[in-house]
Amino acid sequence: MKPLTAAELTKYLIDADRIIGLTHVRTGRLDILSAILLLKWASDQPGRLDVPEHARWSAIAEGNYRPSETLTKALASLVDANDEVLERLFWKIDFTNSLSEHQTMDLIGHFSRISLRAEELQFHDTVATAFDALLDETADAAGKKGGEFRTPRSVIDLMVRLARPKPGQSVCDPFAGSGGMLAGAEKFATERSGKHGTLKLFAQDLNIAQCRTTQLNLLLHDAFRPAIRNGDTLTNPLHLTADGSWQRFDRVLANPPFSVGYQSRDVRFPERMRYGWTPETGKRADLMFVQHVLASLTQDGVGVVVSPQGVLFRAGAEGEIRRGIVSDGRLAAVIGIGPNVFYGTGIPACVLVLTGNAGSLPGRRGVFFINAEHEISTGRSLNHLDPRHVEKITDVFHERREIPHFSRFVSISEIADNNFNLNVRRYISQPPAVQTKLDTQALVTGGVPRAEIEAQRGRFNAFGIDLLDLFQPGEWGTMEFLRHGLPTVADRVLEKASHRENTFLRELDLWLTDEVRGLVGNDHTLPVLRDNLIRSFHRAMAPLRILDEFQLSGLFADWWAARYDDLREIVRSDGRLAIIDKLQADLNDRAKRLTAKQRQDMMNIYRTWVAQYGTSLAELDEDRARSAAKLREKLADLGVPWPESHNRW
Repeated sequence: MKPLTAAELTKYLIDADRIIGLTHVRTGRLDILSAILLLKWASDQPGRLDVPEHARWSAIAEGNYRPSETLTKALASLVDANDEVLERLFWKIDFTNSLSEHQTMDLIGHFSRISLRAEELQFHDTVATAFDALLDETADAAGKKGGEFRTPRSVIDLMVRLARPKPGQSVCDPFAGSGGMLAGAEKFATERSGKHGTLKLFAQDLNIAQCRTTQLNLLLHDAFRPAIRNGDTLTNPLHLTADGSWQRFDRVLANPPFSVGYQSRDVRFPERMRYGWTPETGKRADLMFVQHVLASLTQDGVGVVVSPQGVLFRAGAEGEIRRGIVSDGRLAAVIGIGPNVFYGTGIPACVLVLTGNAGSLPGRRGVFFINAEHEISTGRSLNHLDPRHVEKITDVFHERREIPHFSRFVSISEIADNNFNLNVRRYISQPPAVQTKLDTQALVTGGVPRAEIEAQRGRFNAFGIDLLDLFQPGEWGTMEFLRHGLPTVADRVLEKASHRENTFLRELDLWLTDEVRGLVGNDHTLPVLRDNLIRSFHRAMAPLRILDEFQLSGLFADWWAARYDDLREIVRSDGRLAIIDKLQADLNDRAKRLTAKQRQDMMNIYRTWVAQYGTSLAELDEDRARSAAKLREKLADLGVPWPESHNRW
């Protein structure tokens, strides 16, 4: 039998959600679905949890009398038997008050049609991946309310890769929502170490239902001892040490609620707010959340926090808080994110990378700024970060690379000169606008301004086209078009560009043939293989120059993410040719689209020059004079005098 894939299981879960439907229930739909999935998963995966006899799925499926009561009792006994693991978070779910008996029977029958046994799943993490996808679907359907419990997966990937949690470290999400941050951290560490459950995970959330979702999410990701607390993190952090102080962590990943209010009198452990207090009116708790994260870091810890961009420049008390954080070297980086990326809000956000008192990241002398506002793809309801965007941002951050109009290291003294305003655009200039103003001298005398041509030289050289293939030296700082027919020149340029493009694609096929087949049965972890492959990819393709280093990395990252399961199949299997062919076809298709766009952009530049400068005003004047002379001769032959009003011709 073909193993159950994550995509197939996701569809099962979505169909189960439809069975629950829009019926008014006291318990949330996601709570109900999570509880049933927990019972089915625990029963089909022996050894994961202690499952009492009447909590086994076979007993549930056979209990035809009052099935809602059967489910409720089965869940209660499962929680009782696993109190240390489940922490009684699922204790209050009562199916008899939530579903009709008919709905309950339909749900039991629905889940009985699938098996979650390990040997019948495509991968070890198939259930976890499907549950992640269900959470994404639920957040999408919830619209604005989706932001209350879910951070987009691409943002989670970005934040985890910025933090780089290592096996054995403690990781906390103080505003856990559905647990996506911690699940992402666990996956990151597992993939790189090859071992499950290597992180010590801690979570807190105000919403009990979200605590349950986090609990199940982490269980499915093999984190069997997460510490999850239900309560308001800002006013009452519940992860405490033996002496009663709040706990510190190696990594803190947080997406707190945006722009909410608070009351200072309610805040326990006020010493966490060492840099000051924001106004209690006007919903300004954002920097209070940031200070909680700072206070929760170990000496060499790293925190990654999402905030609205207002925290970067609002004056008054917030300005003084920024002054203290920056002056103490606690802010390593500010990354500006584009608009409409998060569920529930369309405002632009930023990601702050924070350090412990020891400053494990080189942030004490200044702050590293990244303007990633344009590193997004436009979606129907939300914009999103693609893998290529995450790849570029994280590579530039970890390598501390300064790239014009994208990233820059700014000293504390320069920030102080700007009154500790951290607005990203203040420190990173915008790229110059596309040239739209015509050169009037060139319009009169003919030819393309040399400066415009030089600015695009690299784009043409990448396709093996020298400017002498297109122009000849002209006067007044211009280059003149070759005069044996502009369409002919354009055809020749296109032919030469297509040849270079085909060479690129042939080299890509050669690289794929050598490298992808080498993955078969490889015993390295996939992240190690990925690192080796992307270096090899750059070595093979960069010399052809059609794509720059970030385009190459982005092409690879998008392909790797889209074909991750196929790559896993190759590594663990005999390398079936069908999978290899699919991998090759996909990367080749992506490369074709990208190189074709580069070629089209280049050709559009040449055609724009032709349209703007192909015929000068002087040439038009000469044409008019020649036409007038012919007309004068014709009129003279007919005995018609030349009108005085046309003498100016």
